[in-house]
Amino acid sequence: MSFQDNDRNVDSSKNDEYHDDLSLGNIFSSDRWTEYFDELSKTCNIELSGYDADGTRLFVTNENPFCDYTRAIQSESFDCPNSCNKLLQIDKSGIIRCQSGMTCFSVLIERPGEKLFIVGRGGFSTYDDLLGFLRIIRQHNYPELPISMPLKFIEEDSIKALSRYINLSVSRQLRSVEARYRLKEKLLRMTSLFDSQAFGTLSKSPQLMYRYILDTIEFVFGDASAVILAPVGEQASFHTIYSIGKHKDALAELKLDTNNPAMQKMRDAGGAVFFENTDEVLPEGQFSEIKSSYFLPLIIRGNIEAVVAVFNRDFMIEDMKILNAFREYVQLNLENRDLRQAVLKNDKADRELTCLTDVTRSISSILDKKILLNTLLEKSLQLTNAEQGSLMLMDADTSELVVEARRSVDDMVQEKMRFKAGEGISGMVLEKGAPILVEDIEKDPRVRQANRSRYRTKSFVSVPIRIEDRLAGVLNLSDKIKGGVFNKKDLDLIESFVSNMVIAIDRSILFGQAEKLQKLSITDPLTGIYNRRYLNRRLSEEITRYNRYRHPFSFMMLDLDKFKEYNDTFGHIAGDNLIKNLADTMEKSLRTIDIAARFGGDELVAIFPQTPKMDAIQICNRIKEEIVSSLSEHNIEMPITISVGLATFPDDASSIMELIEKTDQALYLAKKGGGNRVVYL
Repeated sequence: MSFQDNDRNVDSSKNDEYHDDLSLGNIFSSDRWTEYFDELSKTCNIELSGYDADGTRLFVTNENPFCDYTRAIQSESFDCPNSCNKLLQIDKSGIIRCQSGMTCFSVLIERPGEKLFIVGRGGFSTYDDLLGFLRIIRQHNYPELPISMPLKFIEEDSIKALSRYINLSVSRQLRSVEARYRLKEKLLRMTSLFDSQAFGTLSKSPQLMYRYILDTIEFVFGDASAVILAPVGEQASFHTIYSIGKHKDALAELKLDTNNPAMQKMRDAGGAVFFENTDEVLPEGQFSEIKSSYFLPLIIRGNIEAVVAVFNRDFMIEDMKILNAFREYVQLNLENRDLRQAVLKNDKADRELTCLTDVTRSISSILDKKILLNTLLEKSLQLTNAEQGSLMLMDADTSELVVEARRSVDDMVQEKMRFKAGEGISGMVLEKGAPILVEDIEKDPRVRQANRSRYRTKSFVSVPIRIEDRLAGVLNLSDKIKGGVFNKKDLDLIESFVSNMVIAIDRSILFGQAEKLQKLSITDPLTGIYNRRYLNRRLSEEITRYNRYRHPFSFMMLDLDKFKEYNDTFGHIAGDNLIKNLADTMEKSLRTIDIAARFGGDELVAIFPQTPKMDAIQICNRIKEEIVSSLSEHNIEMPITISVGLATFPDDASSIMELIEKTDQALYLAKKGGGNRVVYL
């Protein structure tokens, strides 16, 4: 087996250079690979051993008892291990029968400058081979064979199959190791260049900074044709500032105006874009040899400040992630550069204010309440260099504090835990509406309680959260990372952050309430599916879609047979439960693109987008059977059946009202015909 390079994006000139820890000898001698070979040998029920090119054994697993016996007696009749060593004297995988009559094989593993053999000793292929082995023992009066286990004979064809299987299995594992190593190597190379101080120096000179960016890409991913494009003077178009690689001379003339498809896609995506064919983004002529392109925009304050473009490289997913991480690192440093310049110019802010500004910007667009609160807690911990904390919000209905986000070393404080006003330190902060800064919990007269084991230090800070004029929650931070105490500077910083973050919290709460109200306005309160208001809107959208694309759609209406009788027998609560079960079952029976709604009473409807009548008939029959089967299982006291009416637009109607009327007529005919059927016009 030849150990081939599995990563076509790594510089081929480096393919022959391997770290000492990745040599075949070190790999196969490691505990992890020894365990792997042990499992492999047990699975195949053979002995496996590994040898380097000099014949030194690296490992042995699941030792063959016959081989142990022949090695022990040291007889010329059983020239062991010299007989097996013949397997190591050939430059390819092979199979031999040793002097003991056992069938053995070797698998050759090699790559430039290295060679290794995996030898498998499978035992006897036939009963005659075993008899021959026993005959030699008797002839030479050798010690009794100490083996009494049941014997299994592995035919030579099976040995060949095992050899191929082990060859493939080991090859696959080695390729995986190599791929992981190369990915790790890229990450190490990239992270070794993440030096903010060095970048700060380079960013003072755009030419040096741009060269640094492209040189980094070449260093990590190998030779590449790449450019940096940036606006020149007052021009709106982007021009090549620096280029590298095979096509560097041609790319030096590259220009992209603001209407170029690549620029438009980067603005729309807010990130990197890939073009498999560059005809639509590069001018014709001198760029004919360039087939693909990968554009990474450097976006500062919403504007594209520069563009990194790499050509004729088919990046793997992991490579793209590394590239994007590098792009974000560059963007962050460029933003910090601009902020630092602004701070120096105005002389009004220090390092904490810069950090606070970055944090506030990062949370300003988060609307999801859970994500926002966890992000706010994490940023608070980062700002104060703290390890543990919790963020609690007031429950307006119970006036209790509820833990909405936490980070702790154990589960003593859990999300959704509740605390009353005045209860504990958080309750005291909420009750008094003032922050508490404690240097030593055991000595502070406001607290005076023993420090709990889950806290590494005795210092903490608790700050009330105010939204407008009302107390809305408490933020708690504890355990400085380096074991220090919180001070007045920490308190001022976190209070400043809290005063900014309450806007985001309030907006998230209002957004959640608006979403809830929006959902309530279009859903039926009993069944949870859409209501008639939303149904009319969707029908209008489907008609508009038909007018544009000419795709017919169908409309189904169903209700329960003898529902009044069911209500009279079991009561209205049971009737409501039956309607809810009906809605739930119908919704589960629909396709993903279909829309379910409650029309009124026990009448439910469904829209089948882009579905002609013949397809809709099959769907309705299937839905009817599934509903009747499901409801009957849970209502054995009284048989449950449904009637279904169906109409199609534009075959049966030319407006919303006409479509509803025709479907209702079909449902009426189904009921009149005895129920438990599908009727279509």
